[in-house]
Amino acid sequence: MITDLGETRDFKRAAEVLCARGWAEASAGNMSLRLAAGGPSVAAGASDPARVLEIAVDMTDLISDRFLVTASGSRMRDLAVDPREGLCLIQVLDSRHVRLIDGGGPLSSEWPTHAGLHSLFKENRRQERAVLHCHPLSLIALSHVFDNEKEMNDRLFRMHHETRLFLPEMLGLIPYAVTGSKELARASKEKLKKYRLALWDKHGVIACGKNLDEALDRIEMVEKAAAIYLLLKGAGLEPAGLSDEQVAATLRSAKK
Repeated sequence: MITDLGETRDFKRAAEVLCARGWAEASAGNMSLRLAAGGPSVAAGASDPARVLEIAVDMTDLISDRFLVTASGSRMRDLAVDPREGLCLIQVLDSRHVRLIDGGGPLSSEWPTHAGLHSLFKENRRQERAVLHCHPLSLIALSHVFDNEKEMNDRLFRMHHETRLFLPEMLGLIPYAVTGSKELARASKEKLKKYRLALWDKHGVIACGKNLDEALDRIEMVEKAAAIYLLLKGAGLEPAGLSDEQVAATLRSAKK
């Protein structure tokens, strides 16, 4: 069934970028996409028990929804060649179980975090169907510099004029939590109520969008700002960036 889904091309394009930029080393990084309604559904009673997976997060809001999700251990460099080999097609059966319709599985260890975010978006921002997690070098380095969200954003979003235009709410900062943990899932869901991109302390980023391209756009934009900041710091400068007047003028121009 995965071979029949045109959305696999979106995963291929995103994987190519993540692989080329070194943002998903080895099996790092994961992606998911909530598919549009109208595909074949799977009745819980007809499910093969061996392909029913229990998930440690409440998925009540997602019952009957179908998703494409990267499989645990899949490499972006392999997905970039043939995304079908590293994807799982699943359908949520009830609040705690999904059925693996197609793909080898198991699901990414970050699926509980993705599921929580998809639940949030379905309720409040239905146009956002994609979630992408990866390891951009400059943003991870930035999390070693700042532990205060306000200070980080004040520095980062003055580095390049388009950054504030593209993400006016700026970047969320999530304190360190273990990969795949309930704590990380809860913190990500809470933070992305306000933001569309969040930095996991000393780990990576998680972004959302109406598709994977848009989620990746948001990461690219803020990663460039982080790279500019670190480049100037490495040259021995304390970058002031855009002044308040320049930021205000840029925002006013964008509203015209």
